[in-house]
Amino acid sequence: MASTRSRGSREPLLSVVVSPYVVSISLIGDEAAFLMQYHRETKSVYSAVVSRGREERIDDEDVARAGRILARLMSLIAKATKSRYYSYTGPLQVEERRLVFRPYISPTSTARIYIEGPRIAADAGDAFRKRIRAKTDVENALRVILNKVRKGSDEARLEEG
Repeated sequence: MASTRSRGSREPLLSVVVSPYVVSISLIGDEAAFLMQYHRETKSVYSAVVSRGREERIDDEDVARAGRILARLMSLIAKATKSRYYSYTGPLQVEERRLVFRPYISPTSTARIYIEGPRIAADAGDAFRKRIRAKTDVENALRVILNKVRKGSDEARLEEG
């Protein structure tokens, strides 16, 4: 039996996949999801918010840059913690002044990534602590996607009713 998230859950899940061939970012809401995949060999990118029977293609350079920044950060964390995984998934907590991503980096441990504007602070215990300042406002790019995912969720619910 597949596990599903509680309908009452308000925290979306953010997943960052960094493999030798594909970089993928997914932001999963209750009824809609943002998907961005970059294939390293072909250099092709697919980016869209999808929900039941709907697809809204996203062609936003800030969103693409934010995805690349998160993927690079997760690669650094994985290397520092000697993680054997390609996929890092966890809740994305939306606060008034920042976003907090808590991805699992192993079956028993998580990292904490605080995103405030272009500033990112990452903490994976004693193995990795880093502060970076990106040229791109990563928080704003993620909030744009969050709003589109929520809008897609609202439209899916309207169609059901």
